[in-house]
Amino acid sequence: MTRITILSAALALAVAPMAFVSPARADEAACKAVFDAVVKQSGLPVRQKMTIETDGAPGRKMESEMVHMGDKLYMQINGQWITRPYDAKKVAEDARKAMASPDHSCTRVGSESVDGKPADLYSVKSKADNGITTESQIWIAKDRGVPLRQKTVMMPPGKPKMQNEVSFAYDNVTAPAGAK
Repeated sequence: MTRITILSAALALAVAPMAFVSPARADEAACKAVFDAVVKQSGLPVRQKMTIETDGAPGRKMESEMVHMGDKLYMQINGQWITRPYDAKKVAEDARKAMASPDHSCTRVGSESVDGKPADLYSVKSKADNGITTESQIWIAKDRGVPLRQKTVMMPPGKPKMQNEVSFAYDNVTAPAGAK
């Protein structure tokens, strides 16, 4: 798998578990909390630090960063920053459209701290129309209502399992130096 393909998959992993969340299914309050956090995050400047690993290349973790702010998404690929368009309204709308997905569940697991910040921990499980099963743990800040951390396992049928862990930061987010 190329680095760009893995980063594209990582971007999908970062939003996939939340894209299938519906406040009308499973634990309604848990799904609504996760969905609301995703929609809120889509309009905020945020820095995401990711660690990605696949069963196809065990022990070879890839680390990357993404920053989205305004109408730009910055992705670090091979140590270089590239810029892509970012549409927060489209991200929120895509999440709303995905609410029709019947194959998911949400559960509030409890409360934990993430880097000293109080958070609610949710478990989200989903299965997409293409057969990809996703299981995530998402920590949502109690004070701001945005994701602080996310662990996701994506299981595509007939392909190696992919895991990622993402930490989210919202303070002092700036465009990366040298982004093209």
